[in-house]
Amino acid sequence: MKSSKKRSPNPKLAAHNSRVGASLPGKKHHCIVIGGGLAGLSAAYRLSKRKWNVTVLEASARLGGRVWSYRFPQNRHLVCELGGEWIGADHCAMRRLAAEFNLDLLKHEYSFFFWDGKNRSRTFQPGGWCFSREAKESFEVFAEKFKRYSRAECKRLDQLDWWNHLRLMGFTHEELLQRDLMDSTDFGESIRLTSAYAAATEYLESDASDEMDSKIVGGNSRLVEALRRGIGNEHVRTDARVKKVLQKGERVTAVLASGARVSGDMCICTVPAPCLYGPRGIEWEPPLPDKQRETAKELQYSRIMKSAVLYKKKFWPTPSCGGFSVFTSRVSDFCFDSTYLQEGNGAILCSYAIGEKADDLAAEPNKNDVMRWITEDVLAATSRKQAARVAIKTQPWQNEPWIGGAYAFYLPGQWFRVRPILQQPHGRVLFAGEHLADWQGFMEGAVNTGEAAADAL
Repeated sequence: MKSSKKRSPNPKLAAHNSRVGASLPGKKHHCIVIGGGLAGLSAAYRLSKRKWNVTVLEASARLGGRVWSYRFPQNRHLVCELGGEWIGADHCAMRRLAAEFNLDLLKHEYSFFFWDGKNRSRTFQPGGWCFSREAKESFEVFAEKFKRYSRAECKRLDQLDWWNHLRLMGFTHEELLQRDLMDSTDFGESIRLTSAYAAATEYLESDASDEMDSKIVGGNSRLVEALRRGIGNEHVRTDARVKKVLQKGERVTAVLASGARVSGDMCICTVPAPCLYGPRGIEWEPPLPDKQRETAKELQYSRIMKSAVLYKKKFWPTPSCGGFSVFTSRVSDFCFDSTYLQEGNGAILCSYAIGEKADDLAAEPNKNDVMRWITEDVLAATSRKQAARVAIKTQPWQNEPWIGGAYAFYLPGQWFRVRPILQQPHGRVLFAGEHLADWQGFMEGAVNTGEAAADAL
């Protein structure tokens, strides 16, 4: 999953948090970390290297949060990602951690074409421009202007959606439909709903491939396991849902749903915004400030369903550069070769469906029908006749009760207003997570905010 805002790791978050931790007494400190995704694990790992005591509390039975590498029982040699997928060339923290734990990276970039159910476009190389020359010239003019935008101009741009901004730049209706197919995979919803500022940073402040460059050999979950080992198994607890956070004096106490209590000097909370309030969220004592609680209610999360289909052998073509992928107008949406450059027999194709398509696929009770639809779409798009499908594994992130979507989705007018409020510390509790990151929606962003919170302590 991806959507990027390429700027330095959140300086405002670090500045606010550093004021909170500045008065800690000179002893061995204990920090409670709520959430066992990449933000929480990277924060805990950084603190443990600096001799802090840490306790990671993860509500579910599985560590990793929205990072989830999967192997089919029918073919254990191949791996696909049901969650976080890409590590960009500019993702310094992810690359640093991979190197630290001796985790090799695999090329994970794709050529692509469009298919509308009848016609297909030509194939474009990774990062290639796929629209008219006029649109390219207009886009380049905007890119130059954007480099010089003042903060006030950025805020004005944030009030507009990406669809209308592209339309005003001169993109034709057909080009807008294709951009919606392509760009919506970066945001998890239609570009008619996406902040033009958020989209501009996605495409003007990242590399040509939009940071769709690499993955970890053997699966991105290998980093999750490496972080867990680095922290120490005894300091990481799963099935430990935090029901309440109490702050009194210089102590923070997490009350678990089981009734158990964990106390520390500080707390780093990495849960998604919907978990900060409501009947399934955390109860706070003292309460979260009204503005922070109400702002958390505004933030939506993108509807994304990833469907991995295992085949006996690959039936799609191999482009001259990069792996195979296709943007379709069908329910299968964006499909790509999950096992590009992996060794072994068989192959996995992943459907990455967003918005209403994701809801439609998730609502289908017969997953064999979903597997058939995806297969038939790609067969038709590639003019192939048959494919030997074996099994399917689906992950509709919008149906996860502890998050409600794949990653945060910023509507027009929210980027400069919502994030600063959600970034504010609450007493001795600091906040982190991909929804607060400049690399928002990427694994890199989760790590950046977790490490920034740890650094502040």
